[in-house]
Amino acid sequence: MVRSRSVSSASSSSSQYPCASSSRPSSPSKRSFYDRSSASTSMSSLDACSTPAQRCSCELINESRLKKLYYDHSQSTDGLWHGPLSVAEWTKEFLPSRETPIKLDPDALPDSHDALAFEDYITSSGVCATVFPRAILGVHGKDHTTNTFLSADFSILSRNFALDHNSRVPDTEEAAYTRGRLAAIMRAVAVNSHRTFCFAFVVMPEFARLLRFDHAGIVYSELFPWRTSGDLLHFMATFDRMTPAQRGCDTSVSAVASDSEEAVQAKEILESSNALPDGVQKTSVIPKRHRGPLYLVNVYDDEQKAYHRVVIHRPIKSVEFYVGRMTMGYYGVDLDEGAVVYVKDAWRIASPATAPEASTYRRLNTHSVPYLPGFYFGGDVPEDTSALLHPAPSTSTACPKQNTQSQLFVTDHEEAPRRSRRMHVGLHEHVHHRLLFKKIGRPLKSFQSTLQLCTSLMHALKSHGAAYEDAKILHRDISGGNILIDKDGCGMLIDWDMCVWLENKEEAERTGQKIGTWAYISAGLLMGREQRPHLLRDDLESFVHVLYYHVFRYRPSVPAGSSAQNELLAEIDRVFNTAWRTESGSMAGGGPKSLYLQSSSHFDPAMMRTHIQPLPLCRLMLTVRKAFEPIYTVEPLVCTSGDDAYVALELKELERWKQGFNTAHERLQSSAYLISLFEKMTTDYDRARFQWLSDDGAVDQFDLPPESTNDHSAMAAPSSSGSRKRSAESLGDKVAPLGKVQRVTSSRNVSAGALARAGTRD
Repeated sequence: MVRSRSVSSASSSSSQYPCASSSRPSSPSKRSFYDRSSASTSMSSLDACSTPAQRCSCELINESRLKKLYYDHSQSTDGLWHGPLSVAEWTKEFLPSRETPIKLDPDALPDSHDALAFEDYITSSGVCATVFPRAILGVHGKDHTTNTFLSADFSILSRNFALDHNSRVPDTEEAAYTRGRLAAIMRAVAVNSHRTFCFAFVVMPEFARLLRFDHAGIVYSELFPWRTSGDLLHFMATFDRMTPAQRGCDTSVSAVASDSEEAVQAKEILESSNALPDGVQKTSVIPKRHRGPLYLVNVYDDEQKAYHRVVIHRPIKSVEFYVGRMTMGYYGVDLDEGAVVYVKDAWRIASPATAPEASTYRRLNTHSVPYLPGFYFGGDVPEDTSALLHPAPSTSTACPKQNTQSQLFVTDHEEAPRRSRRMHVGLHEHVHHRLLFKKIGRPLKSFQSTLQLCTSLMHALKSHGAAYEDAKILHRDISGGNILIDKDGCGMLIDWDMCVWLENKEEAERTGQKIGTWAYISAGLLMGREQRPHLLRDDLESFVHVLYYHVFRYRPSVPAGSSAQNELLAEIDRVFNTAWRTESGSMAGGGPKSLYLQSSSHFDPAMMRTHIQPLPLCRLMLTVRKAFEPIYTVEPLVCTSGDDAYVALELKELERWKQGFNTAHERLQSSAYLISLFEKMTTDYDRARFQWLSDDGAVDQFDLPPESTNDHSAMAAPSSSGSRKRSAESLGDKVAPLGKVQRVTSSRNVSAGALARAGTRD
């Protein structure tokens, strides 16, 4: 149940991580609860999907941090709020029919506009028999999830607010704040419980709205007078009688007690396993003293038509926004495989342009592509798991998939085509997709030596090259988060969900796309000066950007606290994060990247020779950079009139440029040349001349936001901010903060709220 309080600064009600078990707080204004479903109880209106755990008291965070977070979440949903529908239409669309109407007793309604009073009213009304409302001001302890900033709150709006659905109506900062607050709460729901969608409602002094969230968008009702209509009580009473699946619970997941047969078996398998890499403890899989239940996930393989039972505890990583792919990662124990595994849970875009990631991994495995994370089981999640686990003899094994519904309703509306064209917002079906991997890696940024860093990059290059040459697949999202280091110190290339199968000519030859993670996308694609498809050479260039970013950020190359370090920090920011909005409204960047590849204006080679150690690392960085220099060097102009000797010199310079460009272009038609440069300095180097160090591991040089890992990073980090895949246009007017790398796809563009707010500033 969501009721949102006044959006003034005094109404902040979210919690920081520090969380101590306690009895009910004495101050009602700081009343807090925690359990695995507490976030979901607030957003699902009333919920009994999970077992309540111990209450806890949490400190409140300052409003300035909340404000920034809410605006970020608001931007993540711009253009994806759909409505308003009449209450009758919304109810018919999303709720099961109910014969007996609910009668409202106006005299029993609370006079004060207060969250706790409203809770008491619902409890005493008797409309909810199986679930119960709770006023939730702040939940989440650090021990519950590794990277969740806040969870659900429960309060009230002091006045009406508009939901953004029309770019022609100026948007307000207050409305954006409120939408962002709802989206942030919803994200906390998904992190702390297993959901396919969620219901919510917003209560204002005289009016209310009903909302339904899924990963394709939000559909909301018109305002209705909740004190006189009975519509809100009807919603709650109907919700009370709905099945878990109708409420949005993921029926493929069930809670299991710590002493259950499945939990005991999982702990035995974990105890004897040696699958975890350096830095990942067995307590990260199943803590010895954990709060709340463990969960049994029934993972379905849509090719084998079979299930594996996997025990998990909590997500060890999750993306920062709800709408979209909402990728989460877990360490798990596969009871049927008898192994500790990595579980990737995501909502993939259902598009003919891209294959399901499980299908891509099967194809890669068929062609024996090396240095992969060991996919062995998984696929789309069935809508009704129990029907496939215990099929009736006469029934078919075919089963619908868990998918989003918002796009179906919206695309049928007469306004949808005009609005989609106006705001460039794509409406996509998302399908729940779950994968199991035998290998668990740690992030590339945890390299124990620069030799290990470069060797891991070489392994990823070999994987990438074999996929392109043998399996005919182009990855298209080379990034620091997509290259992991396994327990043997080898690199592996992960997250193939943005790849393209080369026989898919329409997608492979599509022009003007900016796909990948912003910091690592090639300069040519970001600048967009020529309309061309995403090429192999773009991925190869991304490997160079990964190398430079990780060396300059994670190796101390200049004295700490010096002006040189400040200069380097600014240079990293310019090269990897620069972005600007073009006249057409799209985002562009990449200028500083092209300059460092073709000249010494950034990351000066003279500076590098002085400060980058050891020598083979410096040599490798300069060599791979030089491979792209001719691609970005501007073709020289030739003046055909004037002094013949001068014209001859210009023609000679032009010929040299053509030769250099053609050579570079030819070399970058495959991965072989770049691989040879890495091999020359990591395995075939002259040991009498070059010496690598054994103790030059990663040390973050800057106090930056945590670098975003993307959808399959298997390393638990103290704080990890993932970014859902979205278009460059959704980055907004600001450049992303250094270290918070943005992941983009061509599917989303600037939307109603962003355009409207921009319009109010002119």
